[in-house]
Amino acid sequence: MTTILDNLQAFLLNIFLVYFCFSIYFKFIERKANTLTNELIIALISGTSIVLCMTFPITLPTGYIVDFRQIPFIVGALYGGRRVAVVLAFILVTYRFLLNIPGTESILIVYFLLIISLWYLIPTFNKTVTMRKKLYLALLASFFGLISRIAVVFFLMPGNITMDYLVIFIASLVIQSIGILFFVFFNEKSRRDAALAKEIGNLEKLKTVSELAASISHEVRNPLTVIKGFLQLLREPDLTDKDKFNYVDTALDALEEAESTITDYLTFAKPSLENIKILDLNKELVYIIKLLNPYATMNNVQIEAQLEDDIYIAGEDQMLHQCLTNVVKNGIESMPQGLIYVSKNGIESMPQGGNLLIELRRIADNAIITVTDTGVGMDEEQLERLGKPFFTTKDIGTGLGTMVVYSIVKAMRGEIMVKSEPGKGTCFAIHLPVVDHLDPSLS
Repeated sequence: MTTILDNLQAFLLNIFLVYFCFSIYFKFIERKANTLTNELIIALISGTSIVLCMTFPITLPTGYIVDFRQIPFIVGALYGGRRVAVVLAFILVTYRFLLNIPGTESILIVYFLLIISLWYLIPTFNKTVTMRKKLYLALLASFFGLISRIAVVFFLMPGNITMDYLVIFIASLVIQSIGILFFVFFNEKSRRDAALAKEIGNLEKLKTVSELAASISHEVRNPLTVIKGFLQLLREPDLTDKDKFNYVDTALDALEEAESTITDYLTFAKPSLENIKILDLNKELVYIIKLLNPYATMNNVQIEAQLEDDIYIAGEDQMLHQCLTNVVKNGIESMPQGLIYVSKNGIESMPQGGNLLIELRRIADNAIITVTDTGVGMDEEQLERLGKPFFTTKDIGTGLGTMVVYSIVKAMRGEIMVKSEPGKGTCFAIHLPVVDHLDPSLS
């Protein structure tokens, strides 16, 4: 009994191995390799399983030795094609000869008949698209395999046909059929899952492109409409010089807005660093604070700064300015006046304005820039979508500002960590690798 259990464990291990190999093949390899490579991989997977099944057969108490080499043989032939079927038959017969198992002539006849039946089944199997018909053809192939075996025994060795042999034959038919159906079902499922994942990826790309096109059209068309309108007004003959200058200034402001939008899209699409130099983060942050302090005052926001000295990074100053400006500006805009928000305790109000803390410190080989606001904050779902295309918590916006921040930080070999809680604010931490400011290669 122990011997049977050990052999059964070895058989199940072989089946699991070949199933695992086929799953990896259909999920990651099949669509990336050419036809010949696919045939070689399937022949290798199936051939290895055939050898293992023949090396570790199941010995029954009646003395019969049973293995299920036909399972990987038929599965490999159906998915690999006619050439793979011939190769697998050669591997099977050759290994049987090396094991010195008697009855090689009868085995040659068995697999000759099986290959003939598979020769006609394989093209139909490959052309079939429905799961049910593939399972039917696989079951038919299993039936042919066992019928060819019992036919050879009946005509060449009729004395071997006993009641025990018929019982083993029926049991083998059931187990082998179940095994082949199991493989075909899960192989087809892996194939369809891979195809579905690829299709979903393509649909997501198309959706992103359509949303991007719509967003560009909307964001650029508005200022262009303003420019067009004021240029048409300039044709009026009775305009004063003051009106002309006002119209021109308004058109130029709209043009700068369109240019800024296009720059954001280009930065998101290709955040490459071209003019890399050593940047003093203390000075860069002081510049950003001075630049945005009037905007913060207008929104009743108090900016505080705690900046360490002598922290340097390698990067492009304009890109860094754009990144930091977006982060600080988002923090300021998260604290509008008279804000009312919904929390777990119901509808609550937030006082006007708030505080924005900008910190700079060094930890090991990283410069840590944190921007902490006392704004409305974000929940877990919003945090997961942060930095994704077209996601914004503002009433007006495209969501590209945060995407640009992520793209720039990634280009500078850094990372971003965000912590937030509704009603309490958000902490935006940017980690950037520090450099030696005396490094001549970055000067």
